[in-house]
Amino acid sequence: MPEPKRPTVDEVLAGALHTIENQLLPNLEDTWARAAASQLMGTLEYARAIIASDEHVDVQVEEVEAVVANLVRDHPGLEAVLEGSAGETRGFTAMEQASRLLSHAVGNESAEAEAIRAELRPVIVQQAADNLAETSTMLMRFGGTPRRVER
Repeated sequence: MPEPKRPTVDEVLAGALHTIENQLLPNLEDTWARAAASQLMGTLEYARAIIASDEHVDVQVEEVEAVVANLVRDHPGLEAVLEGSAGETRGFTAMEQASRLLSHAVGNESAEAEAIRAELRPVIVQQAADNLAETSTMLMRFGGTPRRVER
């Protein structure tokens, strides 16, 4: 008979969540301890989401880099806006460049500003929405919407 396999990381996290919710929370009297347990559950749920999804930071960085490169190619005057925008990592550099371009477009009615709003802004908004969706289980627990904490 083959040896049983060890549990997956997701199974271990699911077990921890179950134990906290069904054994610890019902027996904790202190409100702060209950809130901490709920926040721990949010963190574990976020860990499960991270494990279940593909790491997409590189894809997001590449997407921003491509949009920025296209904007600079089509509007060479934007190179001046990006001067000195190097960060510690590719991701920081891409976000710094996006930030500078978006700031440049505020209140600016030029063709390059319109291109920034049309091409870069939707990418950044979608990435922010995706990141929020991924972290929402944890954020809701830390932001004052703990599940089953109040008695």
